[in-house]
Amino acid sequence: MQEEGGLYARLATAYEDHNGFSASRSDAYLEYGLTSDWSLSGKFETVDFKTSNVFDSSGYRLTVRRRLWTPGQWSFTAGAGVLEGAAIGGLRGCESFGGEILAGAGRTGKLRKSSYFTGITLLHRQHSAGCYTNKMELVLGIVRENGWTNTWQYWMEEGAAGKSAKIELMTSKRLGPLEIGAATRTEISGEFDETAVVLSIAYRH
Repeated sequence: MQEEGGLYARLATAYEDHNGFSASRSDAYLEYGLTSDWSLSGKFETVDFKTSNVFDSSGYRLTVRRRLWTPGQWSFTAGAGVLEGAAIGGLRGCESFGGEILAGAGRTGKLRKSSYFTGITLLHRQHSAGCYTNKMELVLGIVRENGWTNTWQYWMEEGAAGKSAKIELMTSKRLGPLEIGAATRTEISGEFDETAVVLSIAYRH
């Protein structure tokens, strides 16, 4: 969630290995605070396999999110959006047009001389071709006084495109309004075998 007038934009590229098949995944993400309680976000993503274009894909999603309740350091949100494309939903019918609903909770606070943020998001995606996905996302970040941030993310999803659980560990550095990061992403369970190196640059205003 962004405060009113707040802007967050990120470009990221992941170099992936799918059990011997290499691919590059690129995405552009934008989030804008419409009011103090409403945020609009959009994402466009493409996947390019180096050895075969059979699984190449692209996709987009547009989501509006509302802050429902903010007791203390907690924030509870809900949202809905539209989406299309295999890069967002997966294969087996998930490349068609669809929608998503989501609910989330997060908390921020101080940890000695650093600050932290943590959150959980639950979402359901349904596509017009009958494909669906249920997903849970967990995130924990430690922001240090010197501008360095360590972020741990965990995703678990299941649906028509299969099951998957991944962990991503990122280290990033704030340089004024910019934040440059690098991460490793590993699939720890599911029907696939994937490892990736991720590079990103973000802008906050």
